[in-house]
Amino acid sequence: MPEEKDTSAEALARALELELAQKRLHWQRDREKYRTMRVLSFGFLFIIILAGLIAFFFFFSRTNGMRDQRPQPSPAAEESSH
Repeated sequence: MPEEKDTSAEALARALELELAQKRLHWQRDREKYRTMRVLSFGFLFIIILAGLIAFFFFFSRTNGMRDQRPQPSPAAEESSH
């Protein structure tokens, strides 16, 4: 009878070990999937921020260009207005 208990205990231990190994593989796959999603999310966020900064740069450089193109009041007009 003790030999049967040992055999069933060993079989149970092997079955549990196999189940845990399968769960570990499943967890590792899930972890890789979520890691990939997190990297893609941060990459997308970085691209959005970079695009916003580039848009602001062009907008403000264009505004400065328009400000520089305004006709400057001539010094003669300033002196006559005093």
